[in-house]
Amino acid sequence: MMCIVPLAGPDLLHPTLGLKPLMAVDGRPLVETALTGRPWWRQGRLRPDGLVFVLRRDLPAGETLEAVLRQRFPGAAFVWLGELSGGALLSALAGTALLRRPEEPLCIDLVDLLYESVDPIEERFAADPALAAVVPWFESNEDCYSYLRMDAAGRVTEAVEKRVISSCASAGSYLFRDAATWLEAAAHSIRHRDRLGCRGALFVCPAMTGLIEAGRSVVGMPVDHVRPITKLFHPDG
Repeated sequence: MMCIVPLAGPDLLHPTLGLKPLMAVDGRPLVETALTGRPWWRQGRLRPDGLVFVLRRDLPAGETLEAVLRQRFPGAAFVWLGELSGGALLSALAGTALLRRPEEPLCIDLVDLLYESVDPIEERFAADPALAAVVPWFESNEDCYSYLRMDAAGRVTEAVEKRVISSCASAGSYLFRDAATWLEAAAHSIRHRDRLGCRGALFVCPAMTGLIEAGRSVVGMPVDHVRPITKLFHPDG
């Protein structure tokens, strides 16, 4: 499995809490606690050489963040943006350039929430050739999250940003069959940014719309013990 981690957003640095990815959680930086707690990492399906971090050059603390990431995840790749992008989707797209194994399942992980799951994601893709993407979710009604609408079988029928359309909030990790499937979803969002964008930016969750409208299968995966630690970094605190 491969994983792109976009760490280039406007909420990356807090005036008093410092760098969000390096915030101490359970004795380790948040980014490490999140990534190593994912089921695909614990199952040995994702390794450090499968990670691509997307960082910003214009962030004063960017070099500090890079140094920590290189120490914690030796062999990971890095992409640097010169300035703030037009949203997490576009930042993640930059990371696609350094995917070493684009044919493998791909996770876009915002490392915004901690959660637990035992779901064998790669086995899902292997068992169902029609499956294009999987979205971990948890129950919420707060409009700071992205949301999914699903049918009785757990298939995602709608995905939106910062709008409560159900009780199923995205957990901030998005799994695609491969890099090509991710690019199809991203291209649809760019083509339809007028209706899929939010507050002038493009995010990853609504990109599922492109797959759904193309007749591809997208399913939700419930997760447990969610810890929304990074809500401290949101503008509304």
